[in-house]
Amino acid sequence: MNVKNIIAITAVGAFLLTAAGCGDKKGSESSFSSNNTSRSERTAKPTEAWEDIVPAADGPKLSLSNTTAKPGEIAEVTLSVKDADKKWSMCGIHVTYDKALTCEMLDAEKRYIQYKLGDASTYNTGSVGMLWEEGLPDVLTEKNMGCLFFTETFDGDYGGDGDIVTFLMKVPEDAKSGTVYELGFYYRDTDKFSNESGDRSLEKYAFENWTGGSVTVE
Repeated sequence: MNVKNIIAITAVGAFLLTAAGCGDKKGSESSFSSNNTSRSERTAKPTEAWEDIVPAADGPKLSLSNTTAKPGEIAEVTLSVKDADKKWSMCGIHVTYDKALTCEMLDAEKRYIQYKLGDASTYNTGSVGMLWEEGLPDVLTEKNMGCLFFTETFDGDYGGDGDIVTFLMKVPEDAKSGTVYELGFYYRDTDKFSNESGDRSLEKYAFENWTGGSVTVE
């Protein structure tokens, strides 16, 4: 991993730890979107850093899977991208989920989550997945939403199309058949989906056109 990527992945990972540790609930949050694009909820205006950026006419399309699982089973929640093959070098994304689901942990004390990398991440040079537990913004806590953070880097624009990463979420033992748990995104002004040249028009397109998902109980 080159020095630039080490600095980048360390910086975004450290951001999550700082946010969780200090209980910051305001200032850097920008928007929350649920699993249905037509019902996306914008909770704040774009930050000043975005105001003068014109989004690309077309660009990366991020989405979360719509999946099913039985009560007590582990649901696989996948973050994917299309129209971005060999066009991105780094991502740093917050994913929201109904807190009735339980995120499977690799190390609960350090807040590291379990995840499986997909084909789009084949050539990455490093990745981190963490749970954001403390200091969640009101817009999430009021909706009983949890949040996790995933970041990875590449040594060049070698991010692919397809599945980026799959998270593991346990469905409650007493969940009723037909229950739908929403999955979405939460944007903070330190989040990234960028190429090596740092083209923010592509990044803005990605964050304005992402699509949430769901876990439905069988």
